[in-house]
Amino acid sequence: MVSQSLPKIILGTHMIGDATKDPGTVRFDTKSEVEALLTAFHSRGYTHLDTARDYSPSDQGASEWRLGRSIAGTRFTLHSKVHSSTAGAHAASALHESITASLQSLGVSTVETMFLHFPDRTTPFADSARAMGEALAQGKMDKYGLSNYSAEQVERFLGACEEAGCEKPGVYEGHYNAVARGCERELFPLLRKNGMAFYAYSPAAGGLFSEHAETSRRWKDDNFIGKPYNVMYGKPPVHAAVATILELAEEHGIKGHAAAIRWTAFHSLLDAECGDGLIFSVSSVEQLHKTLDALEAGPLPVELAEAIAEVYSMVDGAEPPYHV
Repeated sequence: MVSQSLPKIILGTHMIGDATKDPGTVRFDTKSEVEALLTAFHSRGYTHLDTARDYSPSDQGASEWRLGRSIAGTRFTLHSKVHSSTAGAHAASALHESITASLQSLGVSTVETMFLHFPDRTTPFADSARAMGEALAQGKMDKYGLSNYSAEQVERFLGACEEAGCEKPGVYEGHYNAVARGCERELFPLLRKNGMAFYAYSPAAGGLFSEHAETSRRWKDDNFIGKPYNVMYGKPPVHAAVATILELAEEHGIKGHAAAIRWTAFHSLLDAECGDGLIFSVSSVEQLHKTLDALEAGPLPVELAEAIAEVYSMVDGAEPPYHV
């Protein structure tokens, strides 16, 4: 599939937080740093931000609070995620507490989407669905979504909503790029059947296609992104596939990172007409502009897009998962 229209472009903000507590992850800390990033993104005509209660990892709410400090809610459409890293986080009382804290930190009364960040395997899905439905009814969000759930878990969650008579989630946020395409087989058909949009994060594999990947601290084991990403992307078949894509892109005079993110934006299963989105993060304002330039360049040359799609066969059985 080749799309001529960009999906919803969303700036991820896990790199906004306390740089002293999360030096391997945070790149924007001070008010001036955060506002420079937001102003640059907004100046290009984009207005969606993705954050989470658990950003940054060592300082819960640090990203949301900094967005609130910059009054981001007056210029941007906000999407956030509830605290999900502890057992029982999706119990009704915990969900309401997390949602309230997020709204207070962001300085808003409502967000467009509130996601269940990770599955809580200790709380019945029906209980979580009821709580999210209550928050919806209270006007604290326009819709809610699931993130990092397997297709089987999404199906069970939807079933629990039907049985309990609860509002169903309207969007899914998951891991998706040229070498992480497991979601295409079971998840995408399920989402389309149920009218759920897909927001893709790590559309360029967390910077793995960048020429700076080997030296970037992002890929070190001392931060919450680097450690799991090294596990997910550390298998030889994945590295071989990435190397092949870099070579193919170079033959067309296109940087690897640009080729990877353009493939996800225009040649994957993402569909703007279904409300799908693409979430990316950056380490500098310069990188923000380069990434947006790449996206605005449009679809890849047909032969390059087809070649990248074929490279996926190299990672069969070793691909990074789309869920946790």
